[in-house]
Amino acid sequence: MSPHRNPPTEKKAIVFWIIWFAILQGVFILQFFIGGGLPKGSDQGSPPLWVLAAAGTLALLALAIRFRVIPKIAEVQQRLPAMIAGLAVSEGISLLGIFALGKEFPATQVVFFVMAVFCIMTFAPIYAQQRELN
Repeated sequence: MSPHRNPPTEKKAIVFWIIWFAILQGVFILQFFIGGGLPKGSDQGSPPLWVLAAAGTLALLALAIRFRVIPKIAEVQQRLPAMIAGLAVSEGISLLGIFALGKEFPATQVVFFVMAVFCIMTFAPIYAQQRELN
């Protein structure tokens, strides 16, 4: 018998990496094609408070999923839906910057884009391996 070249956990991990990379690239595509690139300049006035609160809430929710929920999940298959939910929440931050903020808030739009990328980067699936229980 020949040993497995690609154990099942490696095959599962590649799915995690493909989804993560696609979402990361999707945020850049959305920003540059729909959002018109990275805006330049300073804000004219103060952005709406509800948009700032929504972005902060989404960022906290994404980070809670990544650092509180995912580490508690023992099975690799059950981590994938949690990762996808966290990535969707993270992407929502950039969508708020593109669609909910007006063009008069370019600095805040850049902050939202950077926050979204940062949150997505934290979901890099280094956790897509089965843990050994000691």
